[in-house]
Amino acid sequence: MSTPLISVVIPVYNKEDYLEKCLDSVVNQTYAALEIILINDGSTDRSPMICKEYADRDSRIRFIDKDNQGVSITRNLGIHSSKGDWLYFLDSDDFLEVDAFEILIKAAKSTNADIVFFDCRRFRPTDVALDRKPIIYKEYTDLKSFLDETNLSPVSAWLNFFRREIVLENKVVFNKNLKHNEDALFVYSLYCHAQKIVVLDEVLHNFVLAPNSVSRKPIEIKVLEDNLLFLSELCRYVRKYDLVDDFKKEINSISRYIFVLSAYFDGFDKHKDDIQRRFRELYSVNKDIFYTRFSKIANININIIIKLLKAKHILKRTNYQS
Repeated sequence: MSTPLISVVIPVYNKEDYLEKCLDSVVNQTYAALEIILINDGSTDRSPMICKEYADRDSRIRFIDKDNQGVSITRNLGIHSSKGDWLYFLDSDDFLEVDAFEILIKAAKSTNADIVFFDCRRFRPTDVALDRKPIIYKEYTDLKSFLDETNLSPVSAWLNFFRREIVLENKVVFNKNLKHNEDALFVYSLYCHAQKIVVLDEVLHNFVLAPNSVSRKPIEIKVLEDNLLFLSELCRYVRKYDLVDDFKKEINSISRYIFVLSAYFDGFDKHKDDIQRRFRELYSVNKDIFYTRFSKIANININIIIKLLKAKHILKRTNYQS
């Protein structure tokens, strides 16, 4: 039996301080049958030079240099350039455990899974920020049970190991109109098509909390717009494949989080009318998915709700500190 090939797609944009540790964690894997697709997305630092040095030393690395177009277009290029049996996406400021792919391919082959989900460890640049307790091993053939029972946060491509066939057959790509939550939409879309999802009780990915990462920047209107677009697209997708009942609890949980996110947006007062309109439209178009209480809340003056949310947060913080 032939050894399965894993395609590892690594988009790179101005990550010279982290890139070598990332690439070392891939090229030194105990599982060697790798196709490493390294794509420079118009970096202006030393990242392209580092990429080329690694490509010159390791024949498994294919280096692609292109103009800056964003992470979604870059990852999509990686998908279409890949030739492996399995597909994995790694951010260039993160790194893997040395036996990650050996563990993943063993689990995938032994269970005939379409997707293998696993856990992560979070790092500040100098120390461990959070070492999450590994989740319980389980195999799922029922999507609703998987979504209801698994803590998916953060919903990221790098916490999932995909059978490449389900990505290509279902034409799932990263949405180029999203700069936030493009990962989540891609991952949830693939969950819709998986016949079996395996959850590993393993921490295999190390997520570095880089100071200039998108997830650590202040909340701007684009973040809220992208979150609402992501949620709207997810509703459309699950309805298309008749999976509303499977996703209803998950989508309502996401909606609650996004609504609360509005409370921490510095430009809220300037954009509150537009934000309220967007929430009302989202809930009214998707009445079959959202709980009735969300539609009712959306019709209350959002300024009042945000003030209540902020007051609740302050009260909780005061009680915690006392």
